[in-house]
Amino acid sequence: MTPIKINVNKQSDGYSFSIAPSVRDFIKTLFPDAKPANNIFVAYDIKSDFDLYVRHLENYIYPALLGVDKNSDLKKLGEILFIDTQTGNILNKVSHSDKKV
Repeated sequence: MTPIKINVNKQSDGYSFSIAPSVRDFIKTLFPDAKPANNIFVAYDIKSDFDLYVRHLENYIYPALLGVDKNSDLKKLGEILFIDTQTGNILNKVSHSDKKV
């Protein structure tokens, strides 16, 4: 399965996480009840606090962004890539074979 790409755009006051329309369409086809979001914004201070005290924020961003919250459904997605929209670099990878959500 092709990895799902989540775009990460660093802004002046935080990060914007988004998916392409083709990813939204794919998610809706795979999970008809899913309600994928267009974009999720997280301020810098929230992200740094979350990463420090809870764990990586990305582990919570992609289920919310994709509109899929069942662990059994998330396992069907394979690999999730967080891509820096400015550089094209992979910032984070999440694989569901060893993922505990």
